[in-house]
Amino acid sequence: MISSPRLHKLNVDEVLTIKVMANADYSTDQFTVTKGEAYKVWCGKGNWWVDMFIPAGPGGYPNPLANLFGQRVNGTRCFCLCGAYNNIDADAFAIGNLAQFTITQGSNLSFFANDVKGYEWNNWGSISVNIERIA
Repeated sequence: MISSPRLHKLNVDEVLTIKVMANADYSTDQFTVTKGEAYKVWCGKGNWWVDMFIPAGPGGYPNPLANLFGQRVNGTRCFCLCGAYNNIDADAFAIGNLAQFTITQGSNLSFFANDVKGYEWNNWGSISVNIERIA
């Protein structure tokens, strides 16, 4: 749980780079977003975080065991970079290495590594995530 996230609001064509920790429920840096805004989110090459002893990029890796135990975003690769509205997993979606999307609800947007809830203790490292408001 994040006690006091750092909130950001981007203008069109503004880019901000944040660090997303592998063991965090949600990113400390979050974005105040409004329905209808559009964003591009991407990670540069060389970004790795680690699930216990398995290195993964922002696109994640196949993990049948995590699928069996129920990952936070079902049907998405383990350790895939994901986004969530208002820190609610039910509204979470996959981002991976690169995604462009339109905001579906006014809220705060946060990021996390897709894993089984409660297993963040064996995650380590971080990735750099670029967020650009494109409309």
